[in-house]
Amino acid sequence: MHVASQRPDFRVFIPFCFGDDFASHDSDGDAYPVSSRSWTQLYMSSRAGEYIRFDIDCYSVDPLILEVEGSSSEVAYRVAYFLARETNGYVTDCEGKAISDVDLVEHMGDFDLEGRLELADASIWRSSSDVNPYPNLDAEF
Repeated sequence: MHVASQRPDFRVFIPFCFGDDFASHDSDGDAYPVSSRSWTQLYMSSRAGEYIRFDIDCYSVDPLILEVEGSSSEVAYRVAYFLARETNGYVTDCEGKAISDVDLVEHMGDFDLEGRLELADASIWRSSSDVNPYPNLDAEF
């Protein structure tokens, strides 16, 4: 997938993939500081409910191309779609052919895309910054 801009705080993937800003999950990657928008590697895996795992790895630096793999093809399509949406990028197949958003959505399986996008758009992690990397500590629940 070709990336055209900064990535979101990697934690925005939590509500998109798992349905909640604070879903139980494992993650690893190269976001430093934690609120970085320039990360190129990310691993996430669910700890509860449906098993969901994905990896995003750097395939090329210039131009920036990230490779997405998932515990299923549906998960990979979901993550690739979301990453493209967030970075004004586009997804390609293994041969470099662009995959349309319509094709990506058709391969997502049973997934409430609109609902998950709303959760991700409203995520508390959107407001993270180098000055305040943990905006959840300021929030009242």
